[in-house]
This record gives sequence, structure tokens and C-alpha cells, in this order.
Amino acid sequence: MDPAASLPAPLTSLVGRDAEVRLAGRLLAGEDGRLLTLVGAAGSGKTRLAIAVAAAAPGPVRFVDMSTMDSRDPAGFVLDALGVARRPDLSGFDTLLEALDAAALPGVPLVLLLDNCEHAATEVAALAGRLLEVRPLLRVLSTSRQPLGLPAETVLGVHPLDPDTALRLFETRMFERTGRPLPPPHRPAAAAICAALDGLPLAVELAAARAALLSVPEVNRLLADRFRVLADAKAPGPEHHRTLRAALDWSYQLLSPDKQALLRQLAVFQGGWSEAAVSALPGYRPDLLAALTERSLLTGGPGRGQMLQTIAAYAAARLAEHPAEAAAAQSAHAAFYLGLAERAAAGIRGPEQRDWLRTLTLEQDNLRAALTSLAARPGPGVDADLRMAAAMAPFQHFIGGYSLGRLWLAEALARRPEAPPAARLTASSAAATLAMLACDYPAAAALAHQALPLTADDDAAARGPLLTLLGSVERERARYDESRAHLEEARRLYRKAADAWGEGRATQLAGATAWLSGDLDAAADLLAASLTAFRDLADAESAASSLTHLGAVAHYRGDQPAARRHLVDALDRFTELAFPEGVAWAQDMLARVDLADDRLASATERLRESLALHRRVGDRWRTASVLEALAECHRRASDPMHAVALLGAADVVRREIAAPTPTCEQPARTTTETALRATLPNPDYVRAYRFGTRTPVDDLLP
Repeated sequence: MDPAASLPAPLTSLVGRDAEVRLAGRLLAGEDGRLLTLVGAAGSGKTRLAIAVAAAAPGPVRFVDMSTMDSRDPAGFVLDALGVARRPDLSGFDTLLEALDAAALPGVPLVLLLDNCEHAATEVAALAGRLLEVRPLLRVLSTSRQPLGLPAETVLGVHPLDPDTALRLFETRMFERTGRPLPPPHRPAAAAICAALDGLPLAVELAAARAALLSVPEVNRLLADRFRVLADAKAPGPEHHRTLRAALDWSYQLLSPDKQALLRQLAVFQGGWSEAAVSALPGYRPDLLAALTERSLLTGGPGRGQMLQTIAAYAAARLAEHPAEAAAAQSAHAAFYLGLAERAAAGIRGPEQRDWLRTLTLEQDNLRAALTSLAARPGPGVDADLRMAAAMAPFQHFIGGYSLGRLWLAEALARRPEAPPAARLTASSAAATLAMLACDYPAAAALAHQALPLTADDDAAARGPLLTLLGSVERERARYDESRAHLEEARRLYRKAADAWGEGRATQLAGATAWLSGDLDAAADLLAASLTAFRDLADAESAASSLTHLGAVAHYRGDQPAARRHLVDALDRFTELAFPEGVAWAQDMLARVDLADDRLASATERLRESLALHRRVGDRWRTASVLEALAECHRRASDPMHAVALLGAADVVRREIAAPTPTCEQPARTTTETALRATLPNPDYVRAYRFGTRTPVDDLLP
């Protein structure tokens, strides 16, 4: 007897499942694998995999599609599916035993493949358990979106394909349809399709079928409406294998109403959820969440869950059918993430800094979604979106997202002119800080000066950040006296209010103003005090910033070993925190130490890395300084024309932001320029300088 005689004949090759076929075959052949259930999400390819496993079995196989079983007589259903007549003198179960015995070969296990069991898991489990109890050689292979639940059951998860395998499946199915390979220019679009479809084989195959009729880029563009696009009415097999929507409808309709509601509500999350976040949903119950996970509708590890993008899109479509429920779920989601953002803003400058950075990095998509939801709320006096944008500003500083943070704050401030003054003040202060970091000094100063009259003279919490901000703006404009005045007032306010962190920050910035202006002794004292404060407060980022400034002071004092120790320590801390501004700043200063030690190659490499990071976050003030230092590297490397062009590029940036070379850096700039003028004839110098002023920086960096 042909061992695969009762199996459906595959119309296409199985792609990317060789390891699973071998593993399932080994499990099924072992004593502990007599009941093997392949479990996975809709469209994950369970049926196709099971057929391949059964076809490789050494003995006879009987295949039964259980998807249409609607009776409480599973044995009778299997008999009918196998075309076996029922005997009046035997029960349905005994008749089935007789039929299986007749199909079996002596000493060789028969495999009974029961496909699509999720809607009748209890009944199928009862039948399988009885069969295995009385027929020791029998093997039962089942497919389901949830385990059958028998103690002797072995469960093998059928997961989506990895990106490379999914793309290979897409290419294979397109070739089978068209006889032509995937055009190389279309590979990126095909990869994007596979990623958007989570590597689900059914979805990838349906997309390949559509791409054979349209084009790969067109299918990629149309995936916004994936359930309409990914349908193949001519495909063989059960109806729920022909369209992506039908496959998911099948799973959804098997859920109880409360499970359906929770699945719908989970669609408000973007990129997954924590246990605390999901518990905020109106339809949440731990048992319901566990049931959805068991049914292969949710994925994730301990403490964090998520849905495949395709299931999330389906849940969102279902949620849209329930407007009141959607509003309640979105409101709960937004409230949770507003609270999270505000707690993070309060805790990100202390001992929990690393934990908050990890949390906010993980939750960025949810935070953006919450802000969008809060922004859509109408009414005067509403300020939740304003609070959210302000609370996210410290995190945008950490990740270098100055432009995005400024945009959120500007839009919220424009949208909420009637918000409570306290909320507008906090948002204006945050917007001013991000403007300063982006080197938009006029905007930063204007926002700060507009906000100052709204604060009380002795209100350190509200007034202190504005004064430290103005101190930083004036420092970068090289207006050192004005900078010192603002920072001294801030230090006085913070000291009076017993705000140790605020005083430490103002002291640190005053130290930065001192060394940039050339007052190195005062800078050393101020920065040492700030370092002590931040170490006491366990603020790793602020302590690293103080170390960077101390490294700069040591460098300009001529103590390069001390400078290197401070700066390497700071760089390690910034790298651990993944703080791009800090990494760029530490590398910038280490490059100057390298130049002082005549380590030209190392200095050049550090400056290139620093420049890339400064430009990515939008720090044009430091970009100009790095370009000047790179000019010195090229001068020493006997590349004077290139060096002069870099000076020209630096001057363009300085003119754009109206900030001159800092006092402490001016001697180095003068030395570089003087040496270059002595090397090059004036016409060559002028030509190279003009070239630098007119050429994009990227084109000046070989």
C-alpha cells in the first residue's frame, strides 16, 4: 500500500520547512510522540507541514480534514471522511478501529492525520485518547491553533518563516506562476511584503499570486488593505485557506464574545504591551489573555505580549466595528501611556535612569500612538497631549530626537491655546530646551523669555530650567558674561529650594561656560562639585557629562593623561546608556587629546564618528567645531586644500547658527588657518575655502 495514498496531493513544493519535517518525524516515531499536534497561527502552514510529515512516515497514512465537523460524534465523522460504511452491529468507534486495523501493515505504525481540529479540540482529544489507548502502534498527527490538551500530547509550534525563507517562498511561488524569476530591482519590495506579512506562509503565497498579476511594488503599495488584496478564490483546499480574511475569521469565530472583545481591544497597542499596560484595557482578564495566547493569536515572552502585524490589522478592523468599545480602549491606552511618560520624565534623571531608558525605547510606538489619540480630543482646557509631548522631551534629548520632539510640542502648543498655564509653561520650557539642543538659539531664547514672566521669582521648579536654558544658549553664542549671570541665578534658586539635582545641573553648566571662556581654574572647581552631586544622586548620564567637561579642562590645561582618563570613563558610560549626544561629545574631545599626543589616525577616526553622530542628532554647534578639528587632521596629513575646504564648511555652519568659535578653541583654529595660509598660495586658499562653503558636508568627507 502506498503510505501516502489518502493524503491530498500537494500542488506546490514545501519551502523552508525541512528542519521542521525532520523534527516532527522524529517526534512522531518516538514513544513519547504518539500524539503530535502541530500548533500555530492562522496561515502558518500547519496543514502543508503535516502532509509532508505524514508523507515521510514509513507506514500507511489516513488523512481527515476536521474543519467541517459539527457533530458530537467524531468517530462517525472520521468514518464518513474515510469513506467507510458504518456497521449496524458495531459502534462508530469500534467500526473505526476495524477500518484502521484493515489499513495497517503488520508491525508498522499507521498515521492518522486529523487536520484543522481547533473548533472541536475537546471531542478530537477524547477520540485520539481512546484510539491510542487500545492501539499501541497507532500514531495520531493533528493540526490545530491550540493544543488538544491531553497529557500524552506532544506540541510542536509552527512559527512564521524567517525573512530570508519567506522571501525564498515568495520568489518560488512567483516563478511557479509566471515562469520568470523575481526581477532584482523588485527584491526590496518583495522583502518588505514578507516583513509586513510576518512571514506567514499563507499570506506570502497569496501576495505572490497577486504579484504575478500586478507587480511586486504595486502589491507592496496595496498592502494597506491586505485583506482585500490577499485573496485567491481559485486556490484549492478549505475556504479558510483561500483568503487571509477567511483564515482569521475562522479563528475569530471560534472565540467566545469576551475573548473576541479582548482580541479587538489589543489592536490599540503598537509593538506589543507589558502586563501593566494590557491590564488597563476594559476587556482585560488574565484568563482571557492566556486563552488567546494558547490559541496562537498572541505571541511574546515573559512580561511582554504582542500580535503578528496581520492579526493586529484584523483585530483593528474588528474593533472599528464597535465604536464605543474602540473609544474606551483607546482612552485606556492613552491614559496608561501618559502616566508612564510622566513617571519617566520624573525618574529619568536618577538611579532608575537605565530602566526608564529601556522602557521608553521599548514603548516608543505606543507612546506615539497615545499622543496621536490624545491630540484628537476636542475641547478647551484639554491638556493631556501637551503634557504627553512635554513628558517625552527628556527622552527625545537622550535619543537625539530633537526635531520630532520639537514638532510634537509646537503642534500641541498651537492646538491648546486655552490649556492650563502650568501645562503650557512646562511644554514651552521643554520646547525651548529642544530648540537649544538643535542650535535654534533665537527660538529657544524667545520661548524661554516668553515663559519667564509666567513664573514666580522664587519658583525654582519652574524658573530654574528656563534660566539654565538661557545660560546654555548664551554660552553657545559665546556671550559668557550673560551665560554666567543666568546660571548663577539658577544655582541660587535651586540651592534655596534644596533641589540637589537642579543645583548640580546649573553648577555643571556654569563649569562648561567657564572652560569654554578660558577660565579653567573656576571650571575645574565647578565641575568637580557637579560630579560629586550627580554621583550622590546616581544620575549616570549627568555624571558622565561632568566627566566629559573635566576631560576638556584637563586637555586645555595640557594634562592629556588626566583628560584621557576622564573622557574614556565618560565614553564608556555614554555608550552603555546609548546616548548619542554624549558619545559624540566624548569622542570629539578624545580626538583633541589624540591630536595633542600626535595620534593622527585615531583622532581622524574619532572625529568622523563624532561628526556623524552630531549631524544625526542635529547639533550644528559641535558639528562646526569637529569640522575645524578635522581640518587640522588633514593639514597634518599634507592635504591642505581639503583642510581649507573643511574650514569653509565650518564657517558656513557658524554663520547659520550665529555662534562663533568658542574662546578656548580659537587658538587651535588660528593655528590651523595660519599654517594653511603659509602652505598655500592665496588664490588656492581662496578657491578651496569657497569650495568648502558651497559643497555639502557629505561630499567633503571621503
